[in-house]
Amino acid sequence: MRRILNSQTDNEQVPVLPHIYNISRISNDPVGSQLQSVSDRSENTETGQITSFFTVRKRQTSEKGCCSLDGKKTKAYGTLDAINISSSRLVPCHRIFDDKENALEDVIVQVVPDAVSNSPLGIFQMLPPELLYIMFDRIPVVQLKQLSLSSGTLNAKIREYITMVSACRRFFAETIAVYDVDFESAQDPFYAWGMLLKACAIAMSFHGSHVFLAKFFSKNRNVGNWSGWGRCFMAFCKGWTHSECVELFRTVMRFTGLNGILNRAMSRKVKNYPHLEMEVRARLRGFFLSHCEKNEECYGFWNSIILRTQKTIAQQGQLFMILFGPLTLDEDNCEVIDWELLSNTTIEDRRLCEEIIDPMSFSIHCMVTNENLRGFAWSDYHIFNLIEEITTAPHPWTLDNFAALLALRPKLIHIALHARIIHGHEEEAAHLFHAINSVLHQWGIFSSSAVTGVLLKTFRALSDIRRRLFLSSFLRTESELLSDALMNEPFDRDYFYMELAVGRAVSPLVTLMASNV
Repeated sequence: MRRILNSQTDNEQVPVLPHIYNISRISNDPVGSQLQSVSDRSENTETGQITSFFTVRKRQTSEKGCCSLDGKKTKAYGTLDAINISSSRLVPCHRIFDDKENALEDVIVQVVPDAVSNSPLGIFQMLPPELLYIMFDRIPVVQLKQLSLSSGTLNAKIREYITMVSACRRFFAETIAVYDVDFESAQDPFYAWGMLLKACAIAMSFHGSHVFLAKFFSKNRNVGNWSGWGRCFMAFCKGWTHSECVELFRTVMRFTGLNGILNRAMSRKVKNYPHLEMEVRARLRGFFLSHCEKNEECYGFWNSIILRTQKTIAQQGQLFMILFGPLTLDEDNCEVIDWELLSNTTIEDRRLCEEIIDPMSFSIHCMVTNENLRGFAWSDYHIFNLIEEITTAPHPWTLDNFAALLALRPKLIHIALHARIIHGHEEEAAHLFHAINSVLHQWGIFSSSAVTGVLLKTFRALSDIRRRLFLSSFLRTESELLSDALMNEPFDRDYFYMELAVGRAVSPLVTLMASNV
């Protein structure tokens, strides 16, 4: 039976080819299956022959190319066997590119020198000593530091270089235009040289490293940038313990001549050596304080060491004012310490207080007991005595200036009040506390929020009777001052209103104290 496929175009009957469309018939017919398998094998054979043909042809071509290249190599370099040099160490002459025909004959053999054998100086071993130091002059200081840590011999060579005149000229040239930069800045040559000195002294004894630093300073005395030298010294002692830094401090005081200048300035009364006082101020602050003004612990440590060079509290107070006191201009238009400004003039403007008084307040604050400072921290007792000496010698400060000193660093308020109260000076403590509240009010600071924590700390450290005595004295002081403002002639209305405002501002504090008596 024949299947008929109807054509949709011309309506003709098209016979269906059974070997194309009847797949089931092909698979079921054994004869057809045999024919199909034979056909498949023939096709696979032809395909395999074609594939093999190209593979063989490709392989043969590759082998021929390799053989031809080998032949060329043998022909080109066969004459070099006598000198026994590998082709990787040959450098052809430039003429090989000009005359291709005679290129192989014009090859000039240049032997690359062997690598320098391992030695303490490394590649610098091939240089004579005079060229070695010239080479050091061309290497950045940061890289010299790394080289000095590579071997003991190279470290010794760099130490010799540092003591040479050329290194001194280089140090002067690199540091002459650098003044105020951040400590550990990549742009600070003083810090870089300090780290180089530290690296060079790594193999020395502790005393030997101090001698090495002193020699370097002695050879470069023409560099008068004290703050820069301070950054150099601090880089040199970076990572040292407090006791090691104390030894370095004493060494620096000796080899810089600062001991003699300080002793002479402190030997007489204030204002006898105004320019010598300024020299002491510039060197001490430059060497030890200018680099760490943002680090309270570091600042307190160095400040503590400096003040402890003096034995009595009076001398310590005098040195403190030399370091941090306000400045004025003398007849020659030179800056000198102004010992009378805070005694004769009340500074009311907050900006001026921060400019003139805050350096002193911050310095004292940094020395207050700190667990990290350990033996170099000052107790509340010593801080109180230092504050009293500073604010009374050579002349007592005005009460508002004294209150501003405490208000700028509230931690000091507790020290000033507590010592007065426990020694029976409640009236003085009450007047001082009122002055602090008045200063805060003038600065636009709400006193209750500013001193609540300090007041609670003070009250908790007092006995019940001391608390009541202080509260009684404070209420009496507030009443008397308000009454005086009301009864003054001529009547100052603004002052009276200010006292009323201060009283309202401290009323939460009064309530707090009353709840803790």
